[in-house]
Amino acid sequence: MHAVRSFVAYFEEIAAGAFLVLMSLATFGNVILRYAFNSPIQWAEEFSRYAFIWVVFLGAAACSKRKSHIAIDVLTLLAPPRLRHVLAFVVQGVVLVLTAAVTYFGWVLCRLATQATSTLNIPQYVVYLVVPFSAALIFVHTAIDVYRDVKACVAGRAA
Repeated sequence: MHAVRSFVAYFEEIAAGAFLVLMSLATFGNVILRYAFNSPIQWAEEFSRYAFIWVVFLGAAACSKRKSHIAIDVLTLLAPPRLRHVLAFVVQGVVLVLTAAVTYFGWVLCRLATQATSTLNIPQYVVYLVVPFSAALIFVHTAIDVYRDVKACVAGRAA
Protein backbone atom coordinates (compact mmCIF):
# COMPACT_ATOMS: atom_id res chain seq x y z
CA MET A 1 0.00 0.00 0.00
CA HIS A 2 2.91 2.34 0.73
CA ALA A 3 4.24 1.78 -2.80
CA VAL A 4 0.87 2.72 -4.29
CA ARG A 5 0.69 5.90 -2.20
CA SER A 6 4.22 6.85 -3.21
CA PHE A 7 3.43 6.23 -6.87
CA VAL A 8 0.32 8.41 -6.69
CA ALA A 9 2.12 11.12 -4.71
CA TYR A 10 4.99 11.28 -7.20
CA PHE A 11 3.14 10.31 -10.38
CA GLU A 12 4.14 13.37 -12.40
CA GLU A 13 7.80 13.04 -11.45
CA ILE A 14 7.89 9.30 -12.13
CA ALA A 15 6.15 9.60 -15.50
CA ALA A 16 8.24 12.59 -16.61
CA GLY A 17 11.41 10.82 -15.47
CA ALA A 18 10.46 7.67 -17.36
CA PHE A 19 9.82 9.63 -20.55
CA LEU A 20 13.12 11.49 -20.08
CA VAL A 21 15.04 8.22 -19.71
CA LEU A 22 13.30 6.64 -22.71
CA MET A 23 13.89 9.77 -24.80
CA SER A 24 17.57 9.80 -23.86
CA LEU A 25 18.00 6.09 -24.61
CA ALA A 26 16.27 6.37 -27.98
CA THR A 27 18.36 9.40 -28.96
CA PHE A 28 21.61 7.86 -27.73
CA GLY A 29 20.87 4.55 -29.46
CA ASN A 30 19.96 6.35 -32.67
CA VAL A 31 23.20 8.36 -32.64
CA ILE A 32 25.32 5.25 -32.07
CA LEU A 33 23.55 3.22 -34.74
CA ARG A 34 23.55 6.10 -37.22
CA TYR A 35 27.25 6.95 -36.99
CA ALA A 36 28.77 3.59 -36.08
CA PHE A 37 26.69 1.31 -38.29
CA ASN A 38 25.06 3.73 -40.75
CA SER A 39 21.69 2.26 -39.76
CA PRO A 40 19.54 4.72 -37.81
CA ILE A 41 16.43 3.81 -35.85
CA GLN A 42 13.58 5.07 -38.01
CA TRP A 43 11.21 5.94 -35.17
CA ALA A 44 13.71 7.37 -32.66
CA GLU A 45 13.47 11.03 -33.65
CA GLU A 46 9.67 11.08 -33.65
CA PHE A 47 9.51 9.17 -30.36
CA SER A 48 12.02 11.55 -28.76
CA ARG A 49 10.02 14.57 -29.90
CA TYR A 50 6.79 13.22 -28.44
CA ALA A 51 8.49 12.05 -25.25
CA PHE A 52 9.93 15.54 -24.82
CA ILE A 53 6.44 17.02 -25.13
CA TRP A 54 5.21 14.67 -22.39
CA VAL A 55 8.21 15.53 -20.18
CA VAL A 56 7.50 19.25 -20.49
CA PHE A 57 3.78 19.03 -19.74
CA LEU A 58 4.17 16.53 -16.89
CA GLY A 59 7.00 18.68 -15.53
CA ALA A 60 4.65 21.67 -15.54
CA ALA A 61 2.16 19.66 -13.47
CA ALA A 62 4.93 18.62 -11.05
CA CYS A 63 6.05 22.25 -10.69
CA SER A 64 2.47 23.26 -10.00
CA LYS A 65 2.22 20.64 -7.29
CA ARG A 66 5.40 21.89 -5.64
CA LYS A 67 4.59 25.58 -6.22
CA SER A 68 7.90 26.00 -8.02
CA HIS A 69 6.83 27.78 -11.21
CA ILE A 70 8.63 31.00 -11.98
CA ALA A 71 6.61 33.99 -10.80
CA ILE A 72 6.99 37.74 -10.97
CA ASP A 73 6.18 38.74 -7.41
CA VAL A 74 7.32 42.36 -7.22
CA LEU A 75 3.77 43.71 -6.78
CA THR A 76 2.92 41.00 -4.28
CA LEU A 77 5.99 41.73 -2.16
CA LEU A 78 5.25 45.46 -2.14
CA ALA A 79 1.61 44.93 -1.11
CA PRO A 80 0.47 44.81 2.52
CA PRO A 81 -0.05 41.28 3.94
CA ARG A 82 -3.86 41.31 3.68
CA LEU A 83 -3.70 42.36 0.01
CA ARG A 84 -1.12 39.62 -0.65
CA HIS A 85 -3.70 37.02 0.30
CA VAL A 86 -6.28 38.62 -1.97
CA LEU A 87 -3.80 38.70 -4.86
CA ALA A 88 -2.90 35.05 -4.22
CA PHE A 89 -6.59 34.08 -4.43
CA VAL A 90 -7.02 36.10 -7.62
CA VAL A 91 -4.01 34.41 -9.21
CA GLN A 92 -5.26 30.98 -8.14
CA GLY A 93 -8.68 31.79 -9.58
CA VAL A 94 -7.15 32.78 -12.90
CA VAL A 95 -5.09 29.58 -12.93
CA LEU A 96 -8.23 27.52 -12.24
CA VAL A 97 -10.12 29.19 -15.09
CA LEU A 98 -7.24 28.86 -17.55
CA THR A 99 -6.50 25.23 -16.71
CA ALA A 100 -10.19 24.38 -16.97
CA ALA A 101 -10.24 25.95 -20.43
CA VAL A 102 -7.04 24.16 -21.50
CA THR A 103 -8.44 20.87 -20.18
CA TYR A 104 -11.66 21.32 -22.15
CA PHE A 105 -10.09 22.51 -25.40
CA GLY A 106 -7.27 19.99 -25.08
CA TRP A 107 -9.89 17.27 -24.87
CA VAL A 108 -11.61 18.71 -27.96
CA LEU A 109 -8.24 18.64 -29.74
CA CYS A 110 -7.75 14.99 -28.77
CA ARG A 111 -11.17 14.06 -30.10
CA LEU A 112 -10.39 15.73 -33.44
CA ALA A 113 -6.91 14.21 -33.83
CA THR A 114 -7.69 10.93 -35.54
CA GLN A 115 -4.72 10.77 -37.89
CA ALA A 116 -1.81 8.42 -37.14
CA THR A 117 1.74 9.65 -36.60
CA SER A 118 4.09 9.23 -39.53
CA THR A 119 6.69 6.81 -38.18
CA LEU A 120 5.33 5.34 -34.95
CA ASN A 121 1.89 4.88 -36.52
CA ILE A 122 0.08 5.63 -33.26
CA PRO A 123 -3.03 7.82 -33.15
CA GLN A 124 -2.16 11.51 -32.88
CA TYR A 125 -4.51 11.90 -29.91
CA VAL A 126 -2.11 9.80 -27.82
CA VAL A 127 0.47 12.55 -28.21
CA TYR A 128 -2.07 15.34 -27.60
CA LEU A 129 -3.60 13.62 -24.56
CA VAL A 130 -0.90 15.11 -22.34
CA VAL A 131 -2.38 18.60 -22.82
CA PRO A 132 -5.75 18.04 -21.09
CA PHE A 133 -4.23 15.52 -18.70
CA SER A 134 -1.53 17.87 -17.38
CA ALA A 135 -3.94 20.82 -17.31
CA ALA A 136 -6.35 18.73 -15.23
CA LEU A 137 -3.51 17.82 -12.86
CA ILE A 138 -2.59 21.50 -12.50
CA PHE A 139 -6.25 22.31 -11.87
CA VAL A 140 -6.43 19.68 -9.12
CA HIS A 141 -3.20 20.87 -7.47
CA THR A 142 -4.37 24.49 -7.58
CA ALA A 143 -7.81 23.57 -6.21
CA ILE A 144 -6.11 21.74 -3.32
CA ASP A 145 -3.98 24.84 -2.66
CA VAL A 146 -7.08 27.05 -2.68
CA TYR A 147 -8.82 24.71 -0.26
CA ARG A 148 -5.82 24.75 2.10
CA ASP A 149 -5.52 28.54 1.89
CA VAL A 150 -9.22 29.08 2.57
CA LYS A 151 -9.08 26.63 5.46
CA ALA A 152 -6.06 28.48 6.89
CA CYS A 153 -7.79 31.87 6.50
CA VAL A 154 -10.94 30.61 8.20
CA ALA A 155 -8.84 29.23 11.05
CA GLY A 156 -7.19 32.65 11.36
CA ARG A 157 -3.74 31.59 10.20
CA ALA A 158 -1.79 33.17 7.38
CA ALA A 159 -1.99 31.21 4.14
